[in-house]
Amino acid sequence: MAIRKDIKRINEKEDEIGVLTLYLNTDASNPDLNNGEWKIHLKNEIKEMKQYADNTATEPEKKALKKLLKKVEDRVGELQMELQKGLMITASADEKLWEEKILQVPVTTTLHWEKIPATQQLQAMVQKYPKSAIIVLQQMDVRFIETELGSITDEFTFSWDLNREDWLDYNSDSLPGSRGSGQDQFQRRFDENQNRWYKNLAPRLGKEIKDRGLEGAYLVGSNELVPDLEEHMNNAHLLGVLTKNIGMKPNHEIVNEIYQDLV
Repeated sequence: MAIRKDIKRINEKEDEIGVLTLYLNTDASNPDLNNGEWKIHLKNEIKEMKQYADNTATEPEKKALKKLLKKVEDRVGELQMELQKGLMITASADEKLWEEKILQVPVTTTLHWEKIPATQQLQAMVQKYPKSAIIVLQQMDVRFIETELGSITDEFTFSWDLNREDWLDYNSDSLPGSRGSGQDQFQRRFDENQNRWYKNLAPRLGKEIKDRGLEGAYLVGSNELVPDLEEHMNNAHLLGVLTKNIGMKPNHEIVNEIYQDLV
């Protein structure tokens, strides 16, 4: 996602009648929302905005605002089975702007009616959950998960090949048919050379971080693995370290754990 470019484009919109912006927290992992309470929160926000339309707004503003409220409410209903942790919708009275984003991170439920889009909360989320990587260590396999705002935008795996004495990228290299020799011999040689082989990988990881324009990376893995790679990584590239052996979990669960523990 090119979120920063999206924000810049959205911010260029101005409407003299008004722009409606909704942030809706739909995070079912939140105890206050796990029974669909977000629907009540949305209803209350819309009710308050309708009261403003009836009691304060000019006639053109009232007409446009009520029309947009209906469209937004209907759209949320259409999206409810797809919702994750948050939703943002911003729409202008002249109908030239309609932007919606299903978010993998929670937001604070608010409804804004201004001359310009209210992108402040989205910008704060981008600062909190920037475009970054999660590097997951599983000894001879190192997973690189690129994320932005909680969404996984790319992923690949480096795997150590004993015969070639090199790390292979599953995406661009032919896959190793085996680890080379027997598994026991491979394990012994990896244990003996782990630090040196991670030192070999660190510059490649750093190059990926730089070339992809990432803010940095989080390292996650067991106590036995993380220190050997961490010592060879550029400190400027490290956003945090989580010593948990969670490499067997699905990527989205790993992202959630990093956000819960480190962000």
